[in-house]
Amino acid sequence: MNTHDKKPPDDRDFTIKINARTHKVPGPTISFEEVLRLDGIDTAGQDLSLFDVDWRHGNEGGTLTPGQSVGLQNGMRFDAGKSNRS
Repeated sequence: MNTHDKKPPDDRDFTIKINARTHKVPGPTISFEEVLRLDGIDTAGQDLSLFDVDWRHGNEGGTLTPGQSVGLQNGMRFDAGKSNRS
């Protein structure tokens, strides 16, 4: 067996959903900013606190804020977009 053919577990691709659209992304983590970019949200020059990113996987879930990342798992779901806070 050739060990060069296998990627280390932290370097594999993960299948996730962002706002119901499927994406295949490299691991081991994904950041707040990467989720927004993958969803096609242009944040250039915008206040990132105006955006929300929530994630869930099974019974786990949480919220990402600018600069934060979360460890990826296949089947994770992300909801991303402009905040409805005023």
